Amino acid sequence: MPRPPAQFYEFGAFRVDASKRLLARDGTAVPLTPKVFDTLLHLVQHSGTAVGKDELMRAIWPDTIVEENNLNQNISTLRRVLEDHRSEHRYIATVPGYGYRFVAEVRLSRERSGELSLPNDASIAVLPFANLSADASNQYFCDGLAEELINALAKLGQIRVVARTSAFSFKGKETDVREIGRKLRVSTVLEGSVRKSGNRLRITVQLINAANGYHVWSERYDTQMQDIFDVQDEITLAIVSALKLRLLGKEKSVILKHHTENPKAYLSYLKGQYYRWKTAPEEFRKCREYFEQAVNADPFFALGYFGLNSYYGYGSAWGLLPPDEGWPKAHAALMKALELDDTLPEAHLSHAAFLLVHDRNWAGAEKEIKRVLALNPKLAEIHHLYSFYFLTVGRFDDAIAEGRRALECDPLSLIYGRSLGMCLYFSRQYDEAVAQYHETLELDQDNISVHELLGNAYERQGRNYEAIGEWQKAAVLARDYELVTKLGRAYAETDLARAACEWARRNLEQTSEKARRGEYVPAVEYARAWVRIGDSEQAFCWLEKACSERNVFSLLLNSDPLYDNLRADERFERIRERVGFGTSLRPRRTPGDGARKPTTLSAPPSPSAS
Repeated sequence: MPRPPAQFYEFGAFRVDASKRLLARDGTAVPLTPKVFDTLLHLVQHSGTAVGKDELMRAIWPDTIVEENNLNQNISTLRRVLEDHRSEHRYIATVPGYGYRFVAEVRLSRERSGELSLPNDASIAVLPFANLSADASNQYFCDGLAEELINALAKLGQIRVVARTSAFSFKGKETDVREIGRKLRVSTVLEGSVRKSGNRLRITVQLINAANGYHVWSERYDTQMQDIFDVQDEITLAIVSALKLRLLGKEKSVILKHHTENPKAYLSYLKGQYYRWKTAPEEFRKCREYFEQAVNADPFFALGYFGLNSYYGYGSAWGLLPPDEGWPKAHAALMKALELDDTLPEAHLSHAAFLLVHDRNWAGAEKEIKRVLALNPKLAEIHHLYSFYFLTVGRFDDAIAEGRRALECDPLSLIYGRSLGMCLYFSRQYDEAVAQYHETLELDQDNISVHELLGNAYERQGRNYEAIGEWQKAAVLARDYELVTKLGRAYAETDLARAACEWARRNLEQTSEKARRGEYVPAVEYARAWVRIGDSEQAFCWLEKACSERNVFSLLLNSDPLYDNLRADERFERIRERVGFGTSLRPRRTPGDGARKPTTLSAPPSPSAS
């Protein structure tokens, strides 16, 4: 019999508040997506009883027909959150051929033995400021002001500051501050607004207690644009005071450091940053013009040169620019930034990426990464880069650990969630990769690349229907209805090979069309398509070209499961060596849990700058 409804359910160090839909561990809120929480609540309410999968799915998705895999992913997520290891299921046990049983002792209570608390450490999320100006184009300034406050506060060791991506995920949404606090696990939230008229600014800021929604501090600033630096300093110090933080040593000068005193250069830089964060290539490309304006207005503006380096470096690394064209400009801007300010964490982050992707200098890249970690260990981007470094050299456990650290700094980042899924996928932990991709899709159900990657993981598990289904979803989102139809035929026949071939041929058509228009297309795009089609000769032809292109894609050759069928060919070993991996990084087979056996790699070789 199910347990009677209760306000609270307690087991181990965990406590579930059914009415507030919250899970806490030792009094600290643990974020769960709605359907994962529903799964936990249903199991807890029926603890000690075997619950069938059909019953669970009807309870969690009462008005929707879903595949069993959705339930499996929820269970996998819960086991990870509860640290319920395979060797000892202390909480959720599998009932073979039937469903699941919650096996831990559950204590029921209708009394508040303690609030499910937010973290009691000093922690803050700075939300993007609302644009109250008549001109919508002033949004760049509102976003930039919030981002500058994030960067300043993040330099303080006494406070945990949520990274930009997670804080900005609430942009334009009417979300209760208490809900934001629970999702981001912060004790305070800073929000504000900007009204700009000509050269005059009115900036309103309020610091809010995320536990109860009450204001801790608020202020209004009426100023001129040329005085924006002084106002930013005032706001930063007011926040520090309101949070009762003590500035130690040189912390005050660090958080109040002005990288330029030129308002024109500063505003151009903020515009560049606004477009640098855009995911659409045509929008991202706009950032270059504004960064150039910034350094033209102030030739000693180190962050402006960092911005230029970001444009050329990111564009070269991720296939938006021809590497031979982009890397020299990226390097010139990077060296100028470091010459002007050798303490800039962002510049050293870019230097580490340059050493890794362009120089393929494994040891040099790791040394620079560690330098950035010493400058700012809370920078999510450096943990993300370190994770990619470990993925490149085949240290999968370290790659996963750093990927999780990046997500801890920026928990609602789709990029970091997707990247962690790739780390799990490359390590041949396909069940875990599928679960991570599902979690990432909770952030954006319409993300094409995550649906494609999820399909790839299903493919490796031998789950043909699910794999083709995810590729179909990606094609629908891309509005490629011809491909949708072709994949539909493959789905009807459960023909995974046909579906993979149709997907690959469509990619070939699209990349060839881009090349005909004069756009740069990384050689690896052709190589990957030919691998899927099964033409190894064409695949090797394009892989030879791909390994000479200095981008991230050639660094993934070493461990991407896509190339497993080519690894026995001596030509593939020569390509690996040309990239700089050497024989000591040759994959070796080990037993695993997935449909395919996982690959692990030995330690990286001595550094090579080839």
